[in-house]
Amino acid sequence: MKKYLIIVICFVCYHCTFAQQDPLFAQYNSNAFLINPAVAGAKGNHSLNLFHRWQWVRFPGAPQTFGLNYQGNIKGLHGIGALLFGDVTGPTSRWGGKISYAFHIPLAKRKMRLSLGLAGRLAHHTIRTDMVQLIDPNDVAVSNGDRGVTSADAEFGIYFYSKNLSIGFAAPNLIQTKIDFGNGAGNRDPIGHGYRHYFLTAGYKIRIPAKKMIIEPSIMVKYVQGTVPQVDGGVTLSFLDEQLAFGVFYRSPAFLSFQCKFLFDRKIPVLLGFDVALNNFQQHSLGSTELMLGYEFPAADMFAPLEESSDQPDGEL
Repeated sequence: MKKYLIIVICFVCYHCTFAQQDPLFAQYNSNAFLINPAVAGAKGNHSLNLFHRWQWVRFPGAPQTFGLNYQGNIKGLHGIGALLFGDVTGPTSRWGGKISYAFHIPLAKRKMRLSLGLAGRLAHHTIRTDMVQLIDPNDVAVSNGDRGVTSADAEFGIYFYSKNLSIGFAAPNLIQTKIDFGNGAGNRDPIGHGYRHYFLTAGYKIRIPAKKMIIEPSIMVKYVQGTVPQVDGGVTLSFLDEQLAFGVFYRSPAFLSFQCKFLFDRKIPVLLGFDVALNNFQQHSLGSTELMLGYEFPAADMFAPLEESSDQPDGEL
């Protein structure tokens, strides 16, 4: 078992070096708040979402991410949000949460809006050294692994949106907090810290009223300091006033993501996702699964035109 865990650690370290440190989600287009604090309140309502992602199913020590997030809108101008999450990969784990605030600025007589968001995040990182075979059992690099270390960081986001168009930019890990399991022993540099991530997203809804259908192409560009940018892109087809949706996406370097979303009673969204690798790694895994279950409270129309005042008295002359 320990042999497989060491393989997992090496693979995950490689993945983090060339991809990203933060949890990976395929549902960014359905729950964009997970990567951008400025999205909080953009729907004009309050919502709750439970989510779980199991990456590389059947692979020993495969990453699993799960959590609960809330977001809401207050008086059309203020967005608030919160997230509790757990992220486990083999002997390593991270538990934490974040709170966010967004301010929504109406533009063009409320036909468009610009949102600016900030979030603060707290996370506790641990390594179960009993699950790992160390060459040096007294290695100071992980001397504090079981007790773990706590880090704090900040996120910033911008979100420009209308009824059909959305463009977002987000930057987690602004502070780049040091993560040192060795308590700074030996006056050395820590073995790691949070690297800044950059997310650029865009989507547009093409409405076909005659068929009650919406075609929504979307794209996301991800970049982590010192790595090669990655691109996710695809299209979602929505039917029955967005109560049923199917999507297919490509994620670089070589993954396909299939999604199906149901909206029961216009209140309870359920999203199912499945990823497959387009390279040899698929031989060692059944793919990745993702599940989201939520509840949507009634929403206000964020794009309702402003009521024009009139000098005429009410009633008839």
